[in-house]
Amino acid sequence: MSYTLQLGPWSAVFAVPGALVDQYIQEADGPALKVILLLLRSGGRSWSARELADASGLTVPEVENALEYWVSNGLLAKDESPLSTTLRPNDLPQPSDGAASRKKEHTAPRLPRPDGLYVTQYLENSPEIRDLLEEVEALLGKTLSPALSSTLIHAHEDYGLPPDVILMLLNYAQKHGKANANYIASTAKGWAEAGILTAEAAEDRLRELDEVHAAWARCETAFGMTSRRAPSRAEGEAARRWLFTWGVSDDLLKEAYDRCVDNTGKFSMRYINAVLERWHNAGIRTVEEASKEPAPKKTAKPESRASTFDLQEYKAYDFFDEDD
Repeated sequence: MSYTLQLGPWSAVFAVPGALVDQYIQEADGPALKVILLLLRSGGRSWSARELADASGLTVPEVENALEYWVSNGLLAKDESPLSTTLRPNDLPQPSDGAASRKKEHTAPRLPRPDGLYVTQYLENSPEIRDLLEEVEALLGKTLSPALSSTLIHAHEDYGLPPDVILMLLNYAQKHGKANANYIASTAKGWAEAGILTAEAAEDRLRELDEVHAAWARCETAFGMTSRRAPSRAEGEAARRWLFTWGVSDDLLKEAYDRCVDNTGKFSMRYINAVLERWHNAGIRTVEEASKEPAPKKTAKPESRASTFDLQEYKAYDFFDEDD
């Protein structure tokens, strides 16, 4: 007679370094933890952002933000190297001088990992940043972790964001429940690369973000989306253009969505954008006016059902990926 240990689903396990939990469980958000667990599970395999999004159920922007978070903390390298599970960022291979010279501006962090001692020493020599961190603590109502403190210093020292701009960013992040090191690091980098380095430029950008947020919420309602999610960059920009630049009404937005689903059998931002752009250029502002619009000439397609609009014409628009 033989005996076998019945482990069931526990028969396939993988190691999660204790230091990962100890250091990042409070700061890392859900997408970041999903991504790092998937990478640990894959045993060193290289992934693209799209592959990780498909495997994790996240959007590509969420995956990219999560990857940037782990890169900024030194656990991942942006090359073919496997994930480092030693959690010792200083052991990661350093680029040669030639490679360093080819790096884009604002991409090399000076803080390889959250370090409470470094933060303390830095604040002793920088009253300006010390005042900033005190304001942020008052805003958030809690003592800042070394990870978030380090991220704020990094935003100022390496990305060049002035304290007032950083505080504006924190105010926005707090307002939308995103005041974590991952979001702040990725947004600060994006602002630096876009040249948003003054309070005026930050105010303009935050107004755009608020408009994107409001526009996408209206789109979700018009499209009957029951599973709320953050839009991709292209989706957010399109929603803002439709509602704040073109002045599309909610009724007309729903009409464009209905025509999209009726003619394609699925939700397509590309199709909806093409319909709304046609109506905008034709001066159509109401559903009644849209109902009187002559249908464009259809392209004959074998074994396909008749459609109100020429699908081939709308596919010529390249605002979105095919699967949007």
